[in-house]
Formats: sequence, C-alpha cells, structure tokens
Amino acid sequence: MAFEFLIPVARDDLLNKTNVSMFVVDEVLSPRELTGAIYELKTNFRTKGAQVILEHFDVLFSVLCLQRDLANEMKEDAWELLVKIATSLSKDLAKDLEDGPTGREDKQNCLNKVKMVCYLLCQFMEMLDSDDSKPSATQLVNAKGRAKTSKNKKASTGMDWDEERRLGLKALFNLVSLNLHRLWDPPVPDIEFVNLVTNCCYKLFENPGLAYASALETRQLMNHILAVMVKSYNHSLGCSLKIVQLVQHFEHLVVPLAQTLQVITEEFGVKTVLCEITREIGRLAPEDAAKDSSGTRNCSTFLVEVADRIPAFVLPNMSLLLSHLDSEPYIMRNCVLSVMGEILIKVLNKEDLDDKTKTTRDQFLDNLEEHVHDTNAYVRSKCLQIWMSIVNEKCLPLNRQVSLTSLVVGRLQDKSSSVRKQALQLITNLFKCNPYAAKFSVTELEQNYKNEADKLKQMLEENDGQANPMTEKLESEWKNIEIKINEAILDDEESQGGEKEESDGEGESQKQASEAVISDEETQDSVTSRVLSLLKNEQWSDAHKLMTTMMVTYPDITKETSQTDSEELSQEDSTVVIQCLKKLFMKISNDFKEQKASEMDLARETGPVSDISKQQVLVWYLKDTLAFAMETEKAFPVICRLLGSENVSDVLGAVDFFVTGFKFGLSSAMQGVRRMLPLIWSKESGVKEAVVDAYKKMYLSPEGNNERACALAIVKNLSALTFGVTVGDLTSLEGLMIELMKTGDLTSSVIKILWERFTLKIPDTCPEDSRAAILLLSMAAGADNTVVRSNINVMVSEGLGPRGESDFILARDTCLALLTLSNSKRMKGQVASKPFRLPQDHEMFTRLSHILVKGVDDVENRYWIPLAEQAVKVIYKLSNHPDAVCAEIIRKVINEFQRFNKTDKPSDTSTDSASDTPTDTQTEEGPTAAASQKSVVMLTRVLSLAGQVAFGQMVYLESYVLDELKRRRAGKDDFGKTPARKDKDKARESAASEAIEEELGLAGAAAEDAEAEYIRKVCEKDIVTGNTLLGALAPVIVSVCTNQAKYSDPELQTAASLALSKFMMVSSEFCDTHLQLLFTILEKTSYANIRANIIIALGDLTFRFPNMIEPWTPRIYARLRDESTLVRQNTLQVLTHLILDDMVKVKGQISEMATCLVDHNEKVSSSAKIFFTELSKKGNAIYNIMPDLISRLSDPDVGVDEEHFRTILRYLFAFIQKDRQCESLVEKLCQRFRSAKNDRQWRDLAFCLSMLSYNEKSLRKLQENFTCFADKLADDEVYSCFTSIITKAQSSSKIGNKAATIAPLLTELEERLERCHNKGMEDDEIAQKASQASQQRGKTPHKTPGRKGKTSRRAKKVISDSEDDENECQTPVVRRQTQRKVKPKVSFDSDEGSDLELFDLDKSCTEDSQETASQKNADSSDDDLIMPVKKQTSRGGRKKTRPLLTVNSPR
Repeated sequence: MAFEFLIPVARDDLLNKTNVSMFVVDEVLSPRELTGAIYELKTNFRTKGAQVILEHFDVLFSVLCLQRDLANEMKEDAWELLVKIATSLSKDLAKDLEDGPTGREDKQNCLNKVKMVCYLLCQFMEMLDSDDSKPSATQLVNAKGRAKTSKNKKASTGMDWDEERRLGLKALFNLVSLNLHRLWDPPVPDIEFVNLVTNCCYKLFENPGLAYASALETRQLMNHILAVMVKSYNHSLGCSLKIVQLVQHFEHLVVPLAQTLQVITEEFGVKTVLCEITREIGRLAPEDAAKDSSGTRNCSTFLVEVADRIPAFVLPNMSLLLSHLDSEPYIMRNCVLSVMGEILIKVLNKEDLDDKTKTTRDQFLDNLEEHVHDTNAYVRSKCLQIWMSIVNEKCLPLNRQVSLTSLVVGRLQDKSSSVRKQALQLITNLFKCNPYAAKFSVTELEQNYKNEADKLKQMLEENDGQANPMTEKLESEWKNIEIKINEAILDDEESQGGEKEESDGEGESQKQASEAVISDEETQDSVTSRVLSLLKNEQWSDAHKLMTTMMVTYPDITKETSQTDSEELSQEDSTVVIQCLKKLFMKISNDFKEQKASEMDLARETGPVSDISKQQVLVWYLKDTLAFAMETEKAFPVICRLLGSENVSDVLGAVDFFVTGFKFGLSSAMQGVRRMLPLIWSKESGVKEAVVDAYKKMYLSPEGNNERACALAIVKNLSALTFGVTVGDLTSLEGLMIELMKTGDLTSSVIKILWERFTLKIPDTCPEDSRAAILLLSMAAGADNTVVRSNINVMVSEGLGPRGESDFILARDTCLALLTLSNSKRMKGQVASKPFRLPQDHEMFTRLSHILVKGVDDVENRYWIPLAEQAVKVIYKLSNHPDAVCAEIIRKVINEFQRFNKTDKPSDTSTDSASDTPTDTQTEEGPTAAASQKSVVMLTRVLSLAGQVAFGQMVYLESYVLDELKRRRAGKDDFGKTPARKDKDKARESAASEAIEEELGLAGAAAEDAEAEYIRKVCEKDIVTGNTLLGALAPVIVSVCTNQAKYSDPELQTAASLALSKFMMVSSEFCDTHLQLLFTILEKTSYANIRANIIIALGDLTFRFPNMIEPWTPRIYARLRDESTLVRQNTLQVLTHLILDDMVKVKGQISEMATCLVDHNEKVSSSAKIFFTELSKKGNAIYNIMPDLISRLSDPDVGVDEEHFRTILRYLFAFIQKDRQCESLVEKLCQRFRSAKNDRQWRDLAFCLSMLSYNEKSLRKLQENFTCFADKLADDEVYSCFTSIITKAQSSSKIGNKAATIAPLLTELEERLERCHNKGMEDDEIAQKASQASQQRGKTPHKTPGRKGKTSRRAKKVISDSEDDENECQTPVVRRQTQRKVKPKVSFDSDEGSDLELFDLDKSCTEDSQETASQKNADSSDDDLIMPVKKQTSRGGRKKTRPLLTVNSPR
C-alpha cells in the first residue's frame, strides 16, 4: 500500500496517525532491540540498497528518540549507515530522474525516500553536533585548551565528527542538487522540506567551531546547499531574513555568512537575497540600532565584509543604506562610509567610467569629505581610515588631491587623539602615494611654474597673431548658412501673406508654436542644445524663431553680441539673432573640428595646437604640484607642535611624517627633523626607538654598494646636522650619537672617514667640515672614548697645531673631544678608578698655552673666551699639575696685556693693569681708539680666564683631589687586609676583630671629614684671597664691576661680572664681602645678558652658600618682573630648581612666580605651569601658599589686575582637591572679608570661594561665617560668585547620598544671600536719595558740610531703624564703624607661617610718615630702593662716600 511521508514538526508527530495515507512509526524499539535491528538493517542494505529506508525507518528513528540512553558506538554505527544510504539514494535517484519515473506510485516512493533520508540526515547531524559541542567531563576538570580538548573528545567518541559532518553534508548536497521538484505534483517542493534542510544548515552555523579555518570545506558545502535551496527551492526571502537574524545574534557568523552570500550572488547568480538583506538592514530604526549595539555592530561588519567580497553587486543597492548616513548611531554611519570606500576602491576606480558612474563616484567622495567633519570622533577617524585606503590603492582622483590634503591638515588639530593619529598617517601616505613628483621644493616649483606659465602665454600670443585656416574655413561655411537662414526667413514672410486652408494654417501655426516655446523646466543649456540640433537638421526657420525666443527669455546672451536692448527686438529685425546663431555655430563647430583635426594628424594645422596643448598640460601639472606642496607646508607647524604632545601616537605619527617629508625634499621638513632631536631623551621607550630609527632612515641609509662611498655619505649627512644648531640641539645630537654607537650603526669605516675629514685628507674638505668631524668624534667618544684615546697625537697636531692658532673654533672643538678622555663613570658608593692624566709638560698643554697666549691680542677673533673655557677644563681634567699650567698661562697672558699697554702708551709708567685701560674709549679717534678698544678686549679676556681658572681650581680640589685621597686610602686598606684574607687558618673573625673594624671605620670617616675640611680651608684662604695670583686679580675684577662708568664696555662688564661670580663660588669669605656688589649690578645694570648671567650664578651660590643668600631671596624674586624675557625665564628656572630641591623656603614671594602664569611670553608661562604642577606633588605645598598668594595678588598696589588674578587662581585652585583643605580655606577666606579694604578685594575673595569644591562640612563653614561677608553681598559680582557656589553644590557629586539633608541648608543659605543682596541694594538707594536731598537743601556753602553730616547720620539712623531682627544684616555695619579702633588685624598666615599681613604689606608706612624731612631725604637715596628684607642699622651719623653702584648688605 502506498503511503506519504510528511515531515513532522516534532518527532512525536510520527507516532500519531492523522491521515489515512500518512506514514507513522509503529514502534520505538528498545535499546536491547536496536542492536539486532541495526545489524539487520546493514544486512538488508547490502541487498536492497536505499530501498531499505522505507522498511526500516523505525530503526533509525528509534536511535533519535533514545539518543540519551544509547552508547556512542551505537549512534555512530547508525550515522555511518545513514550516510551510506543517503549516498546510495543520490546515485539511484540521479538515474531515475534522468529516465523519469513512469508511475505515480514510483514518484511517491522516491519522494518518501528523499524525505526520510533528508529528515534523518538533518536530525542526526543536529544531534551529533550538539553532543560534540558539549564539554566532556575531562574537559571540565582539565580545561587544558582547545587542541588537547579536541584530541580527548576524538578519543572518547571514536570518530572525527568534523570529517563525518562533512560527509553528511556532502550527501545532503548531492540529494538536493538533483531535480527533486519533479517528484512533486505540481512540481513545487514542500515548504516543510525546504525548511528542514535550511534550518539544519542554520543550526550548524551556530556552532562557533565552524568559524575556524579548519572547517572551510564544511562551510563551503553548507553555502552551496543554501545556494541551491535559494535558487531551486524558492528560499530567497527566508534566507535573507534568517541571515540578518543570525548576524545580529552571533558575532562569529559575520564572515561565514558573507561567504554564503557571495556564493549565492556570484556563483548562482541570485541577487534578490542581497537586495532583501540590504533593504532589511536599511530599515533598522535608529532607536533600535542604538539599543542593540552588539547586533548593530555585527550588521555593520557584515555589510562591510559583503562589500569587500562583492562590491559590484552592493553598488545598485546603496540607495537603501544612505538613510543611515544621517542616523544617530555612529556605527551605521561608519558602516555606510566603509561600504562606499570598498566600492570606490574595487568598482569605481577605472578611468573609462560613464557619466552616470562618475556622478555616483563623486557623490560617494563628497559624502566621505563631508563626514571628515562628523560630530562623532569615531566616524571622523573611520572616515580618515577609508581615505587612507583609497590613497594607498591609488584610487584618488587628481582633482581631489589638494582638497583632501586641506581637509587632513585641518584634522591634525582635532581634539581626539585617534583622529589625529589617522590624520597623521593619511597625510604621510598622501606624500608616499602622490602622483606628482618625488621631490617637493616649493621654491623650485614656484620658479618652474612661473617660467612655464610665461612660456605658455607667449605661445598663445604667437598663435593668435597667425591666421588660423580652421577659422577661415568655418567663416566660409557660416556665410552659406547665413544665406539659407535669410532665404528661409523670406519664405516664411511670403507664406504668411499667402492664402491657405484654415486647417493647414492651424496645423502650421501649432507646429511653429511648439518649436519656439521654452518651458519652465528647461535651462539655457538645454535650449542651446535645441538650437544647435535645429541648425544641424537644416531647419533654419525654426532655429531662428527659437533663438529669438531664447534672447527674450535670457537677455544676457546678447550683451557680447550687440548693444541692442532685448526688449526692443522684433521678428523683422533679425541681425542680432543671426549674430547669436553665428556665435553658437562657431563655438561648437570649432571644438568639433579641433578634435577631428587632431585625430587626422594634420601636420600643418595641428602642429601649433599640439604644442600649446602640451604646454597647457605641463602648466596644469606644475600648478597642481605647487598647490599640493603649499598645502602640505601648512601642516608642518601643526605637526611640529604634535612632537611635544603627551600622546605617544601623536609623537610617533609626527616622526613618521617628518621622515617622509625629508625624503621628498620638503624644505620645511628640516624644522621638524631638528625638533625631533630632544625626543632622544624621552622616557617612553617607543618614542626613543622611533626617533633613533628615523635618523637611521634619513642619515644612515645612503644608496650605493661601495662601503667607503656609503660611509662618506653618512658622514656628510651627520655633519649637516651640526650646522646652525643650538647648544640644546648639540646635547641631543650627542645623545643620538651615543645611541648609534651602542647599536653599532656607526661602523669603523664611518669613524675612519671622520678622522680623514678632520685632518683634511679627503679632497674638497672645508674647515667647517673639519670642525663638524671632530665634533662628531667627541660625541661618539661619549659612548666609547677609545675612539679618541688612540688618536691623541692627531688631535694635538691638527686641532691644536698651526690650524688651531688661527681657527679658535677648531681648537675649542678639539678640546671638547679631549675632555671625553676623562669620562670615567663610577657607581655611587664605589671608589673611583685611577684617572687618566698626563704630565704637565705634555705637548697638549704646551700647545694650549701657546694658542691662548699668542691669540690673546687677536681681537678680531671673537672665539678666544670659549676656547679658553674649554682649554682650562682640559687642563684640569687631564694634567697632573693643572694649577701650575694655568698659573703659567695667566702670567703670560697678563704679560702680553701689559706689554701691549706699554707699547701703546710709552709715557705711562703705571704698573697697575687696571689703570692701563682707557677711561673713555668713545672720545678717542683713529689709531688711539683702536688701541684702546684692543686693550679693553684683552682685559676682558684676562678677567674671563681668571674666573674660569678659579672655578676650575675649586672643582679640581673638591672633586678630583678628594676622590684621589679616598682612592689611595682605600688602596692602602685593601693592601693591609690582603695577608689576613690569605690566611686560611682564620675562617671567621672574632668579636674583638669586629670591634677593631668598627673603630677603623670611624677613623676612616674622621679622616674623610678632616680631608674635606682641609680642602674647604684651602678654597677659603688660598685661591682667590690672600697672597695668590688669583687673589691679586680679585681687586681688578671688583674695580671693573664697581666702576661701570669708567669701564663701560658691555663685554668687559659681562666678563667681569661672571668672573666675580666664579670667585664668589670659591670662597664664602669673598662671597660675603662682595655679595652686596653682585646684587647691585643685578639691579642697576642696563644689560639684560648680564642680569641673566648673574641670576644663574646666584642659583649656584644658593646651593653652595644657602644661609648667606637667604636674606637676599626677595631680590631674586624681583627679577621675575624684569623687562627682559631672558631674565624672567632664567629667574623662573633658577627658582624652580631651588624651591623643588628645598634650597629656598616657599614664602609670600611665591606670588611673583604665580604672576608668570599670565606672562605674555608663552615660554615663560609654560615654565610657570610646569613649576606649579611639580610643586603640587610635594604634599600640601600649594595649599600652604594659597593664603599669602591671594593676599599679595589681590593687593591693588603690588598685585595684578582682576582678570589676571582670576586666571592665576583658576589654574592654582585646580590643585586643591582634598576636602579638608577646602574646608579650611573656606573658613580662612570668609574671615578675610573682615579686613578687606575695597571692593576689588571683596570680589577677589568671593571668586576664590567660588573656585572651591563643597561638601557638607564646607557648606556649614560657609553658613557659620555668613556674617563675615553679609554686608558685601550688595556688590553684584560678589553676589554672583556666591550664587554660583550654591549652583555648584547642588550638582556636586560630593553631596551624593546626603542630598536630602543638604537641601534645607542650601535653601536657607540661598534665601539669606538673596535677602542680604536685596537689603544692600535698598540701603544704597536710601543713601543716594539722602545725599541728593541734602544737596538740594544746601543754601550756603559754609553750612553744607554740617548739613551733610547730619543728613548722613540721619540716613544711617533710618537704615538702622528699618532693619529686621536678623543679625547678619546689621552686625557688619557696627563692626565696620569700630573695626579700626576695637578689632585687631586678623593675620592670614599659611601653615608654614609668614610675617606679612594679608593686605597690609607695608607696616612701616605710618611710622615713616612721622619722620622728619631730613630723615626722609636721607632715606630717599638710590641705595634704599633695593634694600633687602632685613635692614642694617647705620654706623654713626657721619655721611659716608660710597661708590656709584652700592647697596646696603643685610645682616
């Protein structure tokens, strides 16, 4: 009997019969029965083939029903048998379907077999796949990783499920690939059958393991199954919906389902699925997309993946996605833009695009340009990434190159670091992939463009002067056309006068009207096309009529042809109309004929045109290249600033950009290359490595195979870095050279070339190259001093030889290289190794002495002093007896100076070197003036040398001599202990020996102290004081510094002040004696560089003699208001080091440093910000200085203006974060309202209160001290600050859970503020009215004051009587009247203490006012203008005669 197998929704449906012909399972076999039944099924399969499924379906169905109770081996046997049955069935059906089943019953049997096998295959795959994805007990216990887990699973199940699943899917694919629709009648497959197969595939897709590369073949089979179901089984709509659902829920299916869609679209040619998916995603509501961010992100990634695989098929569906460009979720905007990018790169990148496709491409590019300025940083960043892909694939149109560069330059200043990172990468790639040139020198490009443009202009002028045969030909053609147009016009006029039938007349008039009518939708270009078409078709009359109508509609077209007003035109007067027609004909025909002529290669006619076209192309090219180069030039200042960014990605991107710009020859790139040098000291290892690699690419990677040529190129590149650099750049370059030496990038051949260039052995080597070579060698020696140690004689003979006598820069650089010989670094606590020293009669010192002595009178060479400084350092570093060598040099230099003076002035017999200097060099003329100036220069050099020797002698004694004593003592101790260590009988030391060692240790410490004390005494008594050579020069230095009118030369004064500072560094006695003089010079000199030098010297003196400099500290702070930016910058840096190193106590003068925060010089203000940032890290330092800071800055006499005050305090209050600090400051600031003197101080204090953050305690402090500021609330700005406090407190996160309890407090405080504010305004109005009334009643002048007084008292009485019972509004009035008599001044000291009042900075003003006139005259001298904090009492009453520049020293 025939039956019908219906695919069940649930397995139980096969157990209940609902139809007569429906197949049902008779009995579900038990596990015991299944073993025999499966064996029987195998036996029957061998004989009957796939036909057994009709008889033994119950057996395999029972395995599905009892899967939990069966062993894995039984399920695996059933699965293998099922796969064989399916394979056999597909082969049998292929033959049957080709022959075609004859009977209805055969069709039904075949269909039943297909349904049964497919049902069992799908159910078994789902069952086994589910079992495979479940973790086993071993996995749960071990969890050793995926590889071991799969191995254990395979061992436990006995089969490789990945391979078995592939076989099952292959069998299923073979079945559905057949023409199974023939088995249905009508030939439409059941929806249940389609859903059975496709749902199985979708279920398998949910397994994350299928996303791995190992499951590629399995995925391909599933993709082909789904593609067959879509194409042959009408599953397109269901597939599209299911794919969207799967993508939204499973992130791992993005790529596999994109592959599925690719197979369906490309291999099987079904485009509807892609269209439906695109439409479905395009319909996503923005609200839903924002809620389900993961699903939206998956859809976005899926669309981008599809566009990457099949962009040509996505392009027609882009209109469905464009709505998301304006939607809120940025993910969808990124998605659409990314899809556009993929299409632009892979589809719209051809040159032969039609107009419609070009329009689409331009629209996509416009959208990408627009979203570079998107409101979301992620979209901006993504958009720049897409542009970068377009640039890298060379798909950017030429006309977009400059505009895109301009957009990217603007994004370099984006607030988002990710956008800046992408912008830097994009502009770098624009350089690398530019279509213009390999070198971009803006100067050369401008010159070339100008030359070629002039050449083009000349060619055009020459071409215009020649007769153009093409134009003549067109003129002759137009004459014939004009004759025909006139004839047509005459014919029309005759036909209009003739008699015609009414019907014909109506038809003709309608036709003419239709030809001459211009509709509203048409434009001028479209009408022009119609006119040309009529001319082409030789419809002369219609063209003339349409042109007439066009001239009336568009009057502008007649301006160039005729001066006739278009309103006066008539159809009879056709002259202007014909002229306009001629203009159109000539223009269009000329373009057409030129194109045709160029194709025919007419040599005579097309030669000049071809040359002009080529020249035009060249000019356009140069213009675009120049525009691109100039646009990129704008990026350099911005990217230079990014080198100092705190964000590492900004720095790395900027470094990469400058490397690229350097390779392309941009002149501005060198600015960035030099600014990269300080990054060698970066603490970020990535930045440091990037900088080193950048310089390797730019300077150490020359082209060429010859090793010597490459080394020479490297040397030239490195030498170029030394030209025109600052001292800071040289220090950074030295760090770079050390890094290159450590990494081995500076090979021995490079070092050899450097020595050859130094010695001028390489041809065409100039003196600058020689200096650069020795400078680079000295830098390289910082990493390995053997570079120079093996060539000491070379340096002495070349750098200090005859060349050094005339080239002081070379000699100075040679000294820098020699200094690296003593670079013996030691760890802290270790004993110094034996230093490298040479005998004092070594040729090195002889040559240095000779150069210095011989060159002292060479006044034209300005580098003697820098050379002398380095020479003294070399002598003290390398000589065994440097003091003797330097003393000899000083004597010889002084002798030269005296010899010159005696030679110049034979009549002068004075032996005083100071007196030999002319007193007034400006009054001398001719040879006498020159000699006098030479004497000044020589004296300058003598004093500079003396100062450098004094400082070097001090460093030599305190550093080298002391270390050498320690080293020798340590050597003696080690030598004495050696026998004890060699004694094998003493294994351990006894307690007595330990005590002895401790005593020896104390003795060693005492010896060290004695040695240090001895050296200190030598420095005090035997260097710059006493009967010594330097001591004899000290009076000369003091004399020059004291008598600035006599010694007015700036360089002499600079050298003398520096020498004085160095002498003071040596001896505290000398320092104490001349400290007053140094500060006098600091404050009275008009030379900014002298003040800047002295400030630095005072910093060093503070470290050496802190107690001695401490009373003079206010004088140092005063330099923060110096008119010179250099002085302010140096002072700020010196004070920063002193304060952060705890050498100067932070007091009220810190307000001077706060004023630097608003300095007009950006470098000074930046340094001040760095100082306060570092100071904030030292505990409560900022909090401690706030009271004194506020008091000084708000003082109108010595403080700053109100705007700057707020800027400073707004920055500083950002460091006050602790609640306890805020609470304390609230109370202190409130109390200061009592002693505030004016409205400005009220506003400043109120502003400071508004800058604090408030919690419950702070608000209660404000409430408790309300009476302190209640009477000040009448001021609008004060009231505004307090209301801002209330607003800030209401939204403060510090209130938190206490908002309910704080609300009444805030409400009460707000009401009190408003009440007092209104009360104060009423009081002001009453007082103003009373004042006006008193003025009106005043009749006589002598009674007016009395009346005013009475009125004022009456007004006060009215105010007092009208007050309510609240204390906060009346108490301050009484207190204000009695404050000066009853209340003492409230001090506002910091936690560390201060002697100053908050607003009474000068306590002695009242006392000074009581002095006599004579005392005032005595105190008003210039000496008192720069007195220290502590004054010195006068000695006696006799008036002393003082030098011109002196000050009183502090006690």
